[in-house]
Amino acid sequence: MAVRVAIVEDEIQATQTLEQYLARFSKETGAQFHVRTYEDPVLLLENYSADYDLIYMDIQMPMMNGMEAARRLRTLDEKVLLVFVTSLTQYAIAGYGVNALDYIVKPVNYYDFALKLTRALKRIDTAQDRTLTIPTAAGLSRVDLDDIVYIEVQNHQLTYHTAEAVYEQYGAMGKLEKQLASSGFARCNSCYLVNLQHVRDVRGYTVCLSDGSELKISQPKKKGFMDVLQSYLAGQDRRM
Repeated sequence: MAVRVAIVEDEIQATQTLEQYLARFSKETGAQFHVRTYEDPVLLLENYSADYDLIYMDIQMPMMNGMEAARRLRTLDEKVLLVFVTSLTQYAIAGYGVNALDYIVKPVNYYDFALKLTRALKRIDTAQDRTLTIPTAAGLSRVDLDDIVYIEVQNHQLTYHTAEAVYEQYGAMGKLEKQLASSGFARCNSCYLVNLQHVRDVRGYTVCLSDGSELKISQPKKKGFMDVLQSYLAGQDRRM
C-alpha cells in the first residue's frame, strides 16, 4: 500500500527536491508513495482529513509559519508523522513540542533524507497495524485500535464506540471481524464485536467493559467468546 505523503513548502525548488528524493527512494527500495503538495499550509488545513501518513512541513512560510500550522494540525490529527524542513535548526528543535518526528536541514541532503524517511516508514508500518481509517461525514478519521471499546452493527451501520467519541460508517461486521481477529477482537453476539483488552468482567451472559457498557453474550457465541478471551488473557500474562 502506498504511503500517503504531503509536502507543505512555499518554495517550488524545495518542493521539487523532496519529490525527486521520494522518487529516488522509491526506485531504490520499492516503497510506494502517493504525494500531494501544498504551497500554503492553510490549503492543507482547510477541510483536512486524517488520511496522510507523513507530512513534510517547511517552517518559514509567508501566510502561516510551519510551527503554527503544526499546532493547528495536531488539533485535527494527533497521529500523522511530521517532519520539519528548515534552514533554521533552532526553530526545528522547538518542533518536538508538537510531537514532530524529526527535522531536516536545508539544503536537504539525500542520504540524511533517506535515513530519516526509513525511520518514519518503520513507525508507519507499526502504526498501520494498530489503526483503522474510518470514513466520516467530515472526511476520514484515523482511530487507534486500542481506543475502540466495542463495535456495534445495526442494518449494516457500523458504530465504533471509543472512550472519547463515536464513529459511524456503512459496512459488514463479518468482514471487520475477520480483519480484527488477530488484533484481540471477538464477537459476543451477532451485534457486537468486543475489544478484549477492555473486558473487565464476565457475569453469566453479560460482558462488562471498561467504559461501563454491559453487552449480552448470546448462547451460540458463549463458548467461542470465552475460549478466545481466555486465550487472549493467557497471552497477556505471558508478556508480563
